[in-house]
Amino acid sequence: MTRSTTSFIGRLGRCAALAFAVTTAVVGLGTVPAQAEQKAPVRAADWTCDSGRVCMYEDASYTGSKYVNWKPTGANQKYQIDGWNGDNEITSLINNSGYNVRVYDNDDYSGYSICVKPHTSITNLKYGWVFNDEAESAKTVTRC
Repeated sequence: MTRSTTSFIGRLGRCAALAFAVTTAVVGLGTVPAQAEQKAPVRAADWTCDSGRVCMYEDASYTGSKYVNWKPTGANQKYQIDGWNGDNEITSLINNSGYNVRVYDNDDYSGYSICVKPHTSITNLKYGWVFNDEAESAKTVTRC
């Protein structure tokens, strides 16, 4: 490369970095801090999950739409999370069943997965699990 080409590429990279920084600052100014968000009070019915059921919710802390309200009846029971209503929308879940439940990021029980033991819950799949808005299918398994 010639010196002028190298110089041009360097300037182009600096311009791209500056544009990214400006865009980030502008977008950041338009966001509302988390503590300023106003949410409706959570009703008990919003976060309940009946005994024997696996419930999956759209938002953290078992709020938003309850997309899954599944009652598995044995080992190797399978559940496809609906396409437009729940597929890749799950943020929190409660496993009130007596079964280990493996949740997958692909349809047909494949891809990356997490396992949730009986009578446990995860308040936010984003933190620690990095599985937020990924769930597409689930099944009961003998071991986690």
